[in-house]
Amino acid sequence: MSMPIPPAGGAISGISGISGIDGLSGTAGAAGATSGAPFANALTAGLDSVSSLERAADSAVASFAAGGSLQITDVMAATAKANLGVTIVNEIRNRGLEAYQSILNVQI
Repeated sequence: MSMPIPPAGGAISGISGISGIDGLSGTAGAAGATSGAPFANALTAGLDSVSSLERAADSAVASFAAGGSLQITDVMAATAKANLGVTIVNEIRNRGLEAYQSILNVQI
């Protein structure tokens, strides 16, 4: 039992509306991007935020090691925040690579 294949111009003709995508600008969404900011700017802001968390954790560890006034709980909280940020960035990278590989594997 074989199914007939519809002609290419039939059911797929509505796809031509995608042509206006090259002027697309980002909007606020699940990633927390600001309204009107492109994806690259949102990604850069996220990486800068994680970088600042790492710097804060490093300075907290250095201050604690030098005998500063920080408590160990503050140091652990700062390092946990930095670790979580790095873990999230790593997961975003992994999902981006998976999406890229999926696109490469599409048969045309």
